[in-house]
Amino acid sequence: MNQSNYTFDTDSQWGHWRPRGLSALLLRLISILPANEVNKRIAYLLRKPIKQGKQLYYDRIVWGLRLRLVARGNLSEQRMLTMENFHDRKERKALSESLGPGSVFFDIGANAGFYTFWALSLGYPDLRVVAVEPNSTMTERIMFNLGLNKIHKGEVDVVECALTSSSCKVTVSEHSRNLGETTTHQKTSKTGRQVPGKPLLDLIHETKVSRIDALKIDIEGEEIPALSSFFNHASISLWPRLIICEIFGPDGHLLQKLLEANGYKRTGISKMNAIFRLSQI
Repeated sequence: MNQSNYTFDTDSQWGHWRPRGLSALLLRLISILPANEVNKRIAYLLRKPIKQGKQLYYDRIVWGLRLRLVARGNLSEQRMLTMENFHDRKERKALSESLGPGSVFFDIGANAGFYTFWALSLGYPDLRVVAVEPNSTMTERIMFNLGLNKIHKGEVDVVECALTSSSCKVTVSEHSRNLGETTTHQKTSKTGRQVPGKPLLDLIHETKVSRIDALKIDIEGEEIPALSSFFNHASISLWPRLIICEIFGPDGHLLQKLLEANGYKRTGISKMNAIFRLSQI
């Protein structure tokens, strides 16, 4: 089988790509390390042979779920494969506290499903997840892993589209080294693939949900126009109670101002993200 970073094996039975030898030992060591900053640095060192090794695909139990993950070409997926207990601890804690039986979680810019699968692993009955991702390479991986765990549509809706301020068509441009940095733009391109661009309010109506208990959004700098449009057109009863987003970058301070202007209060911050809770309801 030709193993490039952007291909995926949907044919082999789960377990075919189980960790072996040194990789199995290193992943086991990382998994038993207590999750703190000192051990996080140790885990970064231990995972190097896995990132750089010959094996590309890995079948692992992560948070109690059977997942097939790719070791290179996508930073978020690497972290789910090798650092699941260390990565985004504050964000995952906030989600576990904000979700419960019958809750609704929107994962906007789902990538390989790090947040989607974390939410599912919590085991809340009747939890509804909407995973929005424009990159077909990523949606294929999410759908495969959902199938491994017999999770069906109605529990998780995977929507292959971009989140935009208005309905449109967008062109998807995959990053050459990190699929998590895939971008979308409204200019047509002969090389890019086109997908629908949909406002958040339209997605809410399409998926027939009546509220959003938590929302994670990471759409490579397009958060402000998408959320501004939503706040302008949606009833406050539909506004997410919890928002996790990245505020580090050129427009991060503007995104924080937008959320604060609409009644959100920052209640947590990590290396990459901030956690906001709606204080008006």
